Amino acid sequence: MFGMGFMEILFIAVIAIIALGPEKLPNAIVQMVKMFKKIKHGIEDAKSSLDNELHISQMKEEASSLKANIENTTMSLNSGLDNIIEDEKPKKIKKPKTPKKEANISFENEENK
Repeated sequence: MFGMGFMEILFIAVIAIIALGPEKLPNAIVQMVKMFKKIKHGIEDAKSSLDNELHISQMKEEASSLKANIENTTMSLNSGLDNIIEDEKPKKIKKPKTPKKEANISFENEENK
């Protein structure tokens, strides 16, 4: 208990009996036990609060990691869709050149006229 042996505890008890007397000693022990319970409860609260904070910190890190992963995936999908849309756009078709106005060439004999 607290790194103290039996002899140290016995020595403290004898000193307490001498200093406080047998009438005040039980009340002093009760007060010390209450004080130790409050200290123990405070330490447990601090530990649980620290554990909660660490857990929240881990959750924030995981959420940040997932958000970055989603953003990367979204960018990748958008890039892929842009490439697909670009590939599927109709190519500009060149209009056929309109032939120049043809001269009236007649293959008929001029004799027939």
